Amino acid sequence: MKQPAWIIAGVALGALLTLAAGFPTAPAVIASVDLEKVYRSLDQIKAYESKSLSVKDALEKRLTSMNDEIRGLQEDLDSYQVGSPAHNEAQGKVILKAGDLSALQNFAELKMQSEQANTLRETYGAIRSTCATLSKEHKIDFILLDDTIPTITPSDVQGTMAQINGRRLLFSNPALDITDLLIERMNADFRAANPTAAPAPAAAPAASATKG
Repeated sequence: MKQPAWIIAGVALGALLTLAAGFPTAPAVIASVDLEKVYRSLDQIKAYESKSLSVKDALEKRLTSMNDEIRGLQEDLDSYQVGSPAHNEAQGKVILKAGDLSALQNFAELKMQSEQANTLRETYGAIRSTCATLSKEHKIDFILLDDTIPTITPSDVQGTMAQINGRRLLFSNPALDITDLLIERMNADFRAANPTAAPAPAAAPAASATKG
């Protein structure tokens, strides 16, 4: 039996009202962050860089010492007659030491890359965690990465389009930026957890989130 049109319309309206009741009606609060500036300004990154320089210096000293040993072994090798037992023994020592040097160089490069990757990953996790905390405190619904700030670097057509396609925002209102607030909070948390760390310069005044 065909239903009257007004019944069908009433059912449809009721379904729409029920569906709409499940969606928030208040405007969303949106904020943005300049991620590059955050990484440049964090005390924990600066502490890593300082530690990284110490590790790099120690490795470079080991490499220099090993190079000196190889030069000494090479001088001994040159002083022996080619093919003599002493020459063959000295040649074996040079080859072994050169292999140790190559292994140490590879180890040093891999270690520095691994340490840097771990630091970036851990810092990104800390950034997300702090953003979640700030969102609760300031009732922010979304925090977006402001990718409108970096300029498009000169490149060919393919490279330029790759940079453009990698962007997600076409415009970002500076009033929504909470970068300084995020940096200030993360540096305060880092200094609280690492009281022996060198104090960082005072952060710029933080901007408040605005409804969008």
